[in-house]
Amino acid sequence: MQPWEYPVPPYLHKYLRPERIDVLATGYVRFSQRSVFDDDHELQPDYGTYGTEQEINRFLAKHVSAENRRMLPSGIARFIANSAAWQNVLKNIARLSMKSPDHFGIFCLTESATSEQMWSEYAGDSRGFVICFDTAHPGFEQLKEPGRIGKVSYSDVPFGTYLGAMEQEGAGIFCRKRTKYAFEGEWRCIRALGQLEQRAPGLFLSPFDRASVAQLFIRANCQVEAELRQFVREDVRYKHVRITI
Repeated sequence: MQPWEYPVPPYLHKYLRPERIDVLATGYVRFSQRSVFDDDHELQPDYGTYGTEQEINRFLAKHVSAENRRMLPSGIARFIANSAAWQNVLKNIARLSMKSPDHFGIFCLTESATSEQMWSEYAGDSRGFVICFDTAHPGFEQLKEPGRIGKVSYSDVPFGTYLGAMEQEGAGIFCRKRTKYAFEGEWRCIRALGQLEQRAPGLFLSPFDRASVAQLFIRANCQVEAELRQFVREDVRYKHVRITI
């Protein structure tokens, strides 16, 4: 099942540190590109092998002209498929030279507003807040169109083959993380960087519809509670929003 084939939960959440209260003021969120993620496996996962004989033949048929294919040694796909050394060489070359993920930005969301680890790591030890988006609201489309939203899966097992992952539109590249991150219960809005607003080198933003914000979650030691309550009280665009402790 592809990541984007799962039904989207009715509510998705974004944990933010207290200084990120500017998100509510500006109505913009950041889409992060591969280069800014801390995990060196992010959008650059491991693969078991380069490809099967059938996958290599399909790749050659699609990307190499008939004239050039005739110049290749007979049985080249079978030779590569059965050579552990060539599989390893081509797999590493493909992994390190893969540039397509660099052209996409990711906005990370989560199903849960009650994850203790996320409150600690992503909301400044509970000093920040959580935005709850109503995914059924028409305004939520502003965060995912044009683009896709998909459910993240978690595994430490390498993908079967590099070519096989590419044939599935690279789904696993964008929506797969190692099991140590499973606590996040993550969903991702994935959009081409060219569809986003670039405010500075390496900074890509998207507006969101404030009407799609359903709630703001805070905890007792929230450092920006007064400011959040002021937004809800004074900004007509947030008057429908509940603040939940």
